[in-house]
Amino acid sequence: MSMRLMVQAMNCKVGNPARKLVLLKLADNANDDGICFPSYQYIADKCEMTRRSAISHIEYLIKMGLVSKKERKNKDGSISNLYFLHLEQGSENFALGGENISLGSENFALGGSENISPITSLSLEPVNEPKKTTQKSESEMLLERFGITGQLAKDFITHRKAKKAPITETAMNGFLREANKVRLSVAESVAISIERNWQGFKATWYLKDKELQSIKQPQSSNTFADDGSWAIGRLNPPNITTKNNPT
Repeated sequence: MSMRLMVQAMNCKVGNPARKLVLLKLADNANDDGICFPSYQYIADKCEMTRRSAISHIEYLIKMGLVSKKERKNKDGSISNLYFLHLEQGSENFALGGENISLGSENFALGGSENISPITSLSLEPVNEPKKTTQKSESEMLLERFGITGQLAKDFITHRKAKKAPITETAMNGFLREANKVRLSVAESVAISIERNWQGFKATWYLKDKELQSIKQPQSSNTFADDGSWAIGRLNPPNITTKNNPT
């Protein structure tokens, strides 16, 4: 598909919405040189019309000078059409008259009969759809690739903004590399960097912080040693002497 040809086809005036749809489909199938070779039936199926209507509209486009047709022989011996689009000239100066060109006096309509109707439900006007407010930002999509989603992703974006540090793929690969050194996931390393108010994450920072935390943690004094060491340093009880009662 050539976007340039699609835009040119959209700007062409052909006098009929169904014919405009056929022209757009030809542009959709064409390469950048404006060449395509769809069958009549293919065009008819995609544009939701009969084969004879598709032929009629293509012949009219040829008469307008927007399309030219050349027959080609396929390898199996069958004949197919090769179409060349000439949309750069447009059709602004084409005098629309005698619009009832048809093959076999066929007319086209969107309701089952074959009458071309000037009023049709095939609207080619652009539709302004409301933008989705839940669309993810580039940072959220990047973080999602590294397994960081939901509230953690939002907190990390806020944290990096406060640090004036952008969220880039290079930065996230750094988190991944350092997290692997201490067998953490990227999400865990991100959570730790937020909790510690670090701009980034380094394995050495994490190990040093972990060591400091273990030193600061008080050891319990309620342990009881059953090896007798608990009695070391205690005062021996006073000797008690007893007198033998005389018999």
